[in-house]
Amino acid sequence: MKPAIFFLPGEGHSNGPGHPEGLRRLNTLDHLFRRLAAEGKVTLSDQWKEDPESFFRVYEGPHLQQYLEGLLSFPFPSGGIARLDPDTGFSLGSLSAIQATASAISTLLQSRQQAGGLYFLAERPPGHHALSGRAMGFCIVNHTAAIAWNILRQDPEARVAVLDFDVHHGNGTEEILRGRDRFLFISTHQYPFYPGTGSGRDNSDRPRGEGILDIPLAEGTDDSAYHKILREQVLPRLERFRPTDLVVSAGFDAHREDPLGGLLLTEETYHVIGNSIRKLDCRFIASVLEGGYNLEALSRSVEAYLNGIGS
Repeated sequence: MKPAIFFLPGEGHSNGPGHPEGLRRLNTLDHLFRRLAAEGKVTLSDQWKEDPESFFRVYEGPHLQQYLEGLLSFPFPSGGIARLDPDTGFSLGSLSAIQATASAISTLLQSRQQAGGLYFLAERPPGHHALSGRAMGFCIVNHTAAIAWNILRQDPEARVAVLDFDVHHGNGTEEILRGRDRFLFISTHQYPFYPGTGSGRDNSDRPRGEGILDIPLAEGTDDSAYHKILREQVLPRLERFRPTDLVVSAGFDAHREDPLGGLLLTEETYHVIGNSIRKLDCRFIASVLEGGYNLEALSRSVEAYLNGIGS
């Protein structure tokens, strides 16, 4: 099955000049996706329609209503960029980007109900640090948590796993979804490192595999060490849980060339992760772009992951 790419570059969203989470990241991936589509390896989806009502339909529940209403009525400074936290910018263009992503997620959820499928959501701003009631770490709303939360709400038979392989712990996703029935969260991440969570102390394991599995990685963890963790910890837990649906926080900043992390992974690991995911018996897999700030390494890593998951 070919991955379907939902491309939402968020042109109007800005964190300010010189910020690592900028439009160039998505411009780089645009070239990649067009080439892969021409080679017949992916399809480019333009099926979603702008739907203003999807903002609350998708994000209310994962996020507090008061927080979402505050974003819509935010008092922007004249001609400037507001700061939701020291790392996270917010502008009128940010709202447009988030609303477009909500429309795409709404379409993804409808596609899941009809036929399942394999999807890659390339969007900005990213989302896995966003908590239920506040922005954090480049993230304003949490797309991964929203997809998982809505599947669990809509389908009483669904068993949803989230796998987060960004270099940073997916603290927002864990906070929003912790304790949900029929849910498993797995995060591999550098520790100690931003945001300071994910030590493993909050891990939990119910009889059928539900719960939290945080796997802190030491600075300098390389491909061979990561593959061992994937074989011995990540995949056995996923196989025991037996998810019907998998949502992936696909961050590529654990690459050895990334300027914001201290892990030493290469494209080989992202291909292995994708190939391992492909072998799971899930009717719906949605990958959501998170980190990755060396543009060349990001492009190579996303290509390796898509080749693995779609092969």
